[in-house]
Amino acid sequence: MSHPSTNAFAIEAITHYTPRASQYDAGRGGWHATLGRDFTTWLPPPPGGAILDLACGTGLVTLPYAEGVGPNGVVIGIDVTEGMLDEARRKSIPNDAARPEWIQADITDLSSISTVSQVKSERGGFDIISCCSALVLLENPASAIKHWASFLIPGGKMIIDVPTEDRTLQYLFTMPLRKALGQAYNHDRDWVKDIHTLEHLYEDAGLEVESSFRTKSYTPEQVFGAEEAMAVFEEYSTTMYKWMRGNPELLERARQVWPHLWKESLDEQGRFREGHTLYVTIGRKKD
Repeated sequence: MSHPSTNAFAIEAITHYTPRASQYDAGRGGWHATLGRDFTTWLPPPPGGAILDLACGTGLVTLPYAEGVGPNGVVIGIDVTEGMLDEARRKSIPNDAARPEWIQADITDLSSISTVSQVKSERGGFDIISCCSALVLLENPASAIKHWASFLIPGGKMIIDVPTEDRTLQYLFTMPLRKALGQAYNHDRDWVKDIHTLEHLYEDAGLEVESSFRTKSYTPEQVFGAEEAMAVFEEYSTTMYKWMRGNPELLERARQVWPHLWKESLDEQGRFREGHTLYVTIGRKKD
């Protein structure tokens, strides 16, 4: 068995996702499950194919792919968080689907995983490699994509999503607010500048970009006025982003910083637009 990395990024992911594991699928209206199904619609698997789902979590992409390849396919799901994998293992699998192998490991070091190496040896690699909702959690996304591409068969395809550059509430609460309060995450998403950012990483990895697109919003779209800054802060810091609520001093500092972050995130009409839209890129390994 491969052991997960002890680097700070992996530890951060484990710390973040372990307490969320049991409620992950249903969280925020269940949009993660919808996105997982959409992955297999955007890039359907070949019957009997080999699929590698990285940062597979509770299996929301892995299991639809297992159904798609059928009983003769090979499906591997890898995640660093055991609690998320436990949720995946509890799920039922149709008789006409492949039986996924769930592995706890660091997705940036596939060479150390014997099952992955075996697929590469026996099949020449994977038909599809997917990574959903996780690339921005890695220390070096460019290096990771290059590494993953080496495990595709010639003609094999990769599908990855990243958040857009939009300044959403999730972004404000988890990135600039944490940074301003000295509570910053190791991971970062400010390197995503536009729809072409992920395309460039694919091209640098030797992949041909087949398609890139901006998705719908996976959470309800809302529009707030400039004057609603503190009302939004109090609501969302109580219900969704509660990390500062146990520390009165930290909470007060957050209240002082928030109006500035809110103001610089307003559009030209002085409104704040909320949603969760993604960029998705599909690339192909050259024959």
